[in-house]
Amino acid sequence: MEATLPVCKSVTSTPGLFMKRNSGIRNSQCSFMVGTKVNFPRQRTQATQANHCAKKNGGALGVACRTEKILVANRGEIAVRVIRTAHEMGIPCVAVYSTIDKDALHVKLADESVCIGEAPSNQSYLVIQNVLSAAISRGCTMLHPGYGFLAENAVFVEMCREHGINFIGPNPDSIRVMGDKSTARETMKKANVPTVPGSDGLLQSTEEAIKLASEIGYPVMIKATAGGGGRGMRLAKEPDEFVKLLQQAKSEAAAAFGNDGVYLEKYVQNPRHIEFQVIFVYLESICNKVPKNYFGRSLK
Repeated sequence: MEATLPVCKSVTSTPGLFMKRNSGIRNSQCSFMVGTKVNFPRQRTQATQANHCAKKNGGALGVACRTEKILVANRGEIAVRVIRTAHEMGIPCVAVYSTIDKDALHVKLADESVCIGEAPSNQSYLVIQNVLSAAISRGCTMLHPGYGFLAENAVFVEMCREHGINFIGPNPDSIRVMGDKSTARETMKKANVPTVPGSDGLLQSTEEAIKLASEIGYPVMIKATAGGGGRGMRLAKEPDEFVKLLQQAKSEAAAAFGNDGVYLEKYVQNPRHIEFQVIFVYLESICNKVPKNYFGRSLK
């Protein structure tokens, strides 16, 4: 059986990657359009409980969930957590994976799966048209980015919206202001929020970086502007090791995030990480879909 994807209007052509079930990628054994349905006892139990809860409370959530489908645009632990939570809510999920991740747990747990490229992330998880085409081809109504990869890419969020796919995360404007670490520093400075001493904007050359590191004073942190999870970061304690660590940080950032931009900050020893999680919910939309008696009970 052959399966073709609808042409993504935001790209010039549909990736050949997705054209046939068994066409595969060059030098790989990947079958791109293979759906994986796994019925583990735990998932069956969770789905049954979710459906029972929905029916008990008027069935509104059950009906809403059965019309939704989430594409999880990530891998590993975060993808597994998203899929398990969605299954508890009765929402089916589509996993994406690279050739090296075809036997990963998140692929087995998902209701369907689509291969989106070769092992390097810049040939799979970071390729917007491949991820978006997977969502369109499987009729996904929502997309969860997890963290890293395309989670803080404002262009990707806009493209999801253009294709009628709800992005589970911040809006593009918020991502542009805070998703990029260097821009976030400038935003905080303009708001008179104290920041750690560092470079103004991204480093433009090795010579500039060496000069700024000396002015800031060692030890300094080299940080990827698109970074997350500790990737693209290096601690330079002495001038002699700075250039080598700078190149390492840029290379790792490019491979992990598709962006090798870096900036400098003074290294803070024994810092405390204080973080506030803020979730905004469109209550009007929820009220329109859920009966008042159910909504009221859920808030008590």
